[in-house]
Amino acid sequence: MFRYLTLNISVELICLITALVCLKKSSGKAWLSMIPFLLIICLTEFGGKYLKIIYLQDPVHNLTNSWLYNVLLIFQAGFISLHFKYLIGNYVNSKPLIYSGLALTALLYIYELYDHGFYKYNNLTNTVLSVQFITYSLYYYYNLLKADSYSNLKYSADFWWVTGILFFCFGTIIGSLFYYKLSPILISSKVYLTTYIYITLNIILYSCWSYSFICKKWQMSTSKK
Repeated sequence: MFRYLTLNISVELICLITALVCLKKSSGKAWLSMIPFLLIICLTEFGGKYLKIIYLQDPVHNLTNSWLYNVLLIFQAGFISLHFKYLIGNYVNSKPLIYSGLALTALLYIYELYDHGFYKYNNLTNTVLSVQFITYSLYYYYNLLKADSYSNLKYSADFWWVTGILFFCFGTIIGSLFYYKLSPILISSKVYLTTYIYITLNIILYSCWSYSFICKKWQMSTSKK
């Protein structure tokens, strides 16, 4: 059991537990949807780790677990876009932006499946999706700055959720651009630099999300008083 409990999975589980504790009484569908989404992420990570161990025992067929993360990509596009639709929708009509982004993602996803099949990871779709999420994040900040109402960012659930996405997606794109230069660099005898980079990005994302859930619970508590 413990060989499946990597640092990444541990951070994701902590985030899921935080969401369960803080968001279970949330009335908003966008925030409540984070609970099943994080559950899907955790199950995917466990499944990916299990498949990797199984496939490594069969080097003849040279199988990978990329297909599982292709499935996860669909949920990432749907759940995160839904949340941005809600956050940006607090300021402007976000439907045209979000639905256009989802349509583009669907087209790229289908194209990559046609191009290389289901068992190779859809890198192009993931990269374009990351660019979309960065764009949504910056657009959210723009509308936040334009808003007349005062918001204490230290306790703003929306702000910290978006900040986690921005750092993660920006870091992922930079890592992808320089992957071939960074991937050969060994930090220890078995661990490459890129592994530490992606672990750090995961910690930043799920730490920001966990804090945003705590802020959301605090906001709901204070609004009832």
